Amino acid sequence: MSVDDIQTLAPALDITVIETSILPMLTKLSADDIPNIRFNVAKSYAVLISVLKRLPETGTIIDLEKRGPSGEGGCAKGRELIQAQILPSLEKLQHDDDVDVRYFAMTAAHAWSDEMRMSP
Repeated sequence: MSVDDIQTLAPALDITVIETSILPMLTKLSADDIPNIRFNVAKSYAVLISVLKRLPETGTIIDLEKRGPSGEGGCAKGRELIQAQILPSLEKLQHDDDVDVRYFAMTAAHAWSDEMRMSP
């Protein structure tokens, strides 16, 4: 699965699929020997952070968008997955030997930390 696949599919995935299928696969790939795999994992994490920040407890981003603007933020489970599974992997990738891996991991992690600073 490529970053483009994640970008395309993520809005159609619910939190259970992300938690049980996507995140375990990315966690495994984050330790791959090939740097291009690892930096694509970091890019994929950035996409998932964006989705999980908005994802409702049930349903998908597509479902949420069909209902129209509701002003609601993402569910607690989404934030929990970001903090418990994505951020620790990004932390490791930020110390990778490859400069591109470090760059994309830092970019993804900063997107979350910037969001947290802006939240009330």
